[in-house]
Amino acid sequence: MKTIRPASLFLFVILCCSLPDIYASDPPSLYKPGWKLTFHDEFDGPNLNDLYWYTAYRTGRLEYLNRIGAEEIFYDPNAEYKIENGILKLIIDKNIPARRKIEDHACSCIVTSDHRFGETTDEYQILEKFSQKYGWFEIRCKTVAGSGIYTAFWLHQTDPNDQEYTPEGVRRKVGDGVVEIDIFEQWSWKNINETEFAVHFTDNPNRHHICKLGFDPAEDYHVYALEWKEGELNWYVDGNKVHTYIGDTPQKKMFILAAIFHRPDRERKPLSELKFEYPKEFEIDYIRVYLPEE
Repeated sequence: MKTIRPASLFLFVILCCSLPDIYASDPPSLYKPGWKLTFHDEFDGPNLNDLYWYTAYRTGRLEYLNRIGAEEIFYDPNAEYKIENGILKLIIDKNIPARRKIEDHACSCIVTSDHRFGETTDEYQILEKFSQKYGWFEIRCKTVAGSGIYTAFWLHQTDPNDQEYTPEGVRRKVGDGVVEIDIFEQWSWKNINETEFAVHFTDNPNRHHICKLGFDPAEDYHVYALEWKEGELNWYVDGNKVHTYIGDTPQKKMFILAAIFHRPDRERKPLSELKFEYPKEFEIDYIRVYLPEE
């Protein structure tokens, strides 16, 4: 069982993206002054809490695209995971989740909402376990290094008609409007000491930001957070504000997605140049969500 310790006092504010190892060994308190806790999972149980999570990658969208022939599902969308000592580990192994070839897409993912379409996209059911409009969304985690791997912590709108792909499987374009917030994406084959924040699909020039961390996020645990307000998004790493976006923000509730992806095709290199090492584990200490106190 992990112990949640009080937050450390900050003696000064770091004004750039080269960040110290503040939370590497001492996670912040569960309780945040001025904020009301609305969702949290410390992953202290032996299994994932099925009141909170679906352990699969967006099966409603995949099922519908497969049904209409818009996308062939050539991988198993179900997550491979384990919980050890209060740490959730989302896993990509050589043959798990199942795929036909080692270079094929694989994903171990947890989400707090899914959906199912009926015979048409006008008929759908939202299978929501948790979603929220505005607030503070936070994860403490250790990412992954290695060929073809990236980790992610995202927010998506629960309505399947307002997500990054249309119901027919067409990816939206820049300028189509805000439907997704990437709290972070860590691309293991890029500069490991950087992480990316993004807002899709606004044409705001500040929609994408690369933060130079000043540490290797695959070496230890760090805290990544997003503060979402009307017309404003603020990203934090280990308690330090590192990026602000001013512009259009989503107008509907959003659900949480955390995942490790195996996507060698994203590297755009010959397969012979990639070195696959398994297993790869995206380690998550906790996920917490808050709303401002009234």
